[in-house]
Amino acid sequence: MKTVLIAALACLVSITASAEDNVPRGFTPLAEYKEVQAKAVAEKKLVVLVVKGADDACPNCVAAMDHGEKAAGSGVEKLFVRAEAINKAGGSEQPPALQERLKTKLFSTGASVTFLVFNPEMTEIVAEAGRRELQSDKDATSAFKKKVQAAKKALK
Repeated sequence: MKTVLIAALACLVSITASAEDNVPRGFTPLAEYKEVQAKAVAEKKLVVLVVKGADDACPNCVAAMDHGEKAAGSGVEKLFVRAEAINKAGGSEQPPALQERLKTKLFSTGASVTFLVFNPEMTEIVAEAGRRELQSDKDATSAFKKKVQAAKKALK
């Protein structure tokens, strides 16, 4: 009886933790970046990090997420983190390129989305676009997509 109760409690805790992060389907939490990075290096793939504010009801953010995912395309490894969490943590446990990015500029919180595209080793940010560019600026979205495609081509 005790074992069943402990197992049920552990299951409930893991469901609650997953729901709190609201990690979109197909993405891995940033906390697990080392595994994703290793896979990206082995398979010569770019790593896309989506940093999203806590406002999930924002229609502009939904559009930006959709356009950003399409621009990044397939054949990439995808990570996700909340802007509020990474700004608070300061990125000390994150890849060096992300730590450098956080030193110069924190991520917008609330109704925000930022796509960062890294090389497989996550030592360089090869492309970056935010909600304003991705939600409705076709030229900016196209430029972001071209940077991602060029970086993918360079890996082959």
